[in-house]
Amino acid sequence: MTFTSLPYCNQSRLLLSSHAETGWSLKNHPGDLHLLDLMSIMDKILIIDDDIKLIKNIETYLKDFGYQTEAALNGVDGLKKVKSFQPDLVILDLMMPELDGLEVCKEIRKDNAVPILMLTARGKESDIVVGLEVGADDYLTKPFSLRELAARIKANLRRTKTAQSISVSKEKPLAYGDLVLDPAKREVVKKKKKKITLTSTEFDLLWLLASHPGVVFSRDRLLDEVRRRELEPFDRSIDAHISHLRKKIEDSPRDPKYILTVWSTGYKFKEI
Repeated sequence: MTFTSLPYCNQSRLLLSSHAETGWSLKNHPGDLHLLDLMSIMDKILIIDDDIKLIKNIETYLKDFGYQTEAALNGVDGLKKVKSFQPDLVILDLMMPELDGLEVCKEIRKDNAVPILMLTARGKESDIVVGLEVGADDYLTKPFSLRELAARIKANLRRTKTAQSISVSKEKPLAYGDLVLDPAKREVVKKKKKKITLTSTEFDLLWLLASHPGVVFSRDRLLDEVRRRELEPFDRSIDAHISHLRKKIEDSPRDPKYILTVWSTGYKFKEI
């Protein structure tokens, strides 16, 4: 199947002013629904960005696929809508007035594991790494295509739905040292019954590694298994997730006893 080529958006504007200009519509291209699982219909997406034109174009595109959308033009309003709208996924821009995306992400992560898709300027790898370390699940660099945005949304929501389905599966908790991983509750409990809050991506990474102790996973394979997308040039997102994960589960993140680095290759979970 072929797809109508869709224009790209950047920080200040979208080169797409409306789907009518491209001749694309869901009615004319019903096959494009495979970009978003039918299960995703009516999922709620919150867009936090100060670019009004970008928001309108994203909303128009996503509503064609049945998503409910809400928008906030700054971080303060965004945090309020996270509580009132209760989104299934948040699209969050890093550069905003009043409260930037990093601070918004930190606040959300204090009590909410909703998937966060971060938008950042092209080439700013430091922004990407910091964003992932404070709790973002995925990222897109500007300019990006709306089709890629839809694919990322699909992947993150699918992972969340898969995680929820585990609660009725036969997967049993894993115990290693002073850690207990419960796939049904998506929880990690450390010694003295201290509960550790993880993002969806962090739990998926930890579960994958802990389920295969001693097995070395390359960064490419981890990204493919957990995020279902190809590694981009200079993509260090897995390193950022691992770093943040170590800070949460290790007594000494610089001298880890669970998640070990295999130099020039990737990571493995220590055999206990």
